[in-house]
Amino acid sequence: MRTLTVYLTTAIAAILLSMNTYGQNSFFIHAGSSIPLLNFADDDMNKNDASGAEIGFNIGCKSLFPLNNKNLGIFIGADLNYNSLKKSVKDDVKESFENLGINTSITYFKYINIPVVAGLNYTYKANNQLSMFGDLGLGADFFKVTDMTIKVSGENLKFNYETSARFAYKIGYGILLHDRYSVELNYNGLGKHTVKGKMKHDGQSMDIDDSKLKVDILTLCFGIKF
Repeated sequence: MRTLTVYLTTAIAAILLSMNTYGQNSFFIHAGSSIPLLNFADDDMNKNDASGAEIGFNIGCKSLFPLNNKNLGIFIGADLNYNSLKKSVKDDVKESFENLGINTSITYFKYINIPVVAGLNYTYKANNQLSMFGDLGLGADFFKVTDMTIKVSGENLKFNYETSARFAYKIGYGILLHDRYSVELNYNGLGKHTVKGKMKHDGQSMDIDDSKLKVDILTLCFGIKF
């Protein structure tokens, strides 16, 4: 993960230092929905590649640097996507314990994705009230599965997971109203992550079998330009 971060930071710095910008740079902040897709949304936990993520929230920011007077520019952005487990998955886990006659208290894990992406932006200004834009970017996604705790008869079983980093890409389209307010829809291919972790109990720990989770997210966001 450290090597990937260094490469990404170097690439972004090289872009910023080498480009000849036209016009005024812009900065956006946005927030909205983080919508899991495909295997990331699949709640059939009998499948090895199902993640059971439910709709969550997204917050992020983006800087835009115009390259020429042909509406072409470069953007650099970072987002945070937060998704819990679907209720159907939680119910299945609870039922499996109940079928064994075991009463439990469970703190379920959540999914956190932080993609950092840079790429090309094209903006078409239809009139003074409306502009349309598209983004195409590459970068890295940093994926974290939060801790999970199972309490049984006063005993705690805790699962800790490592952070993973993978290649990511983004394809987006949006509109800008009055050169101030944005609405955008983005497809985020955030890679197939290897999730590693440890199970801890009574001062002892053991490795958990690795699992592969492919992350695809659609974000619908509303933003403000500064």
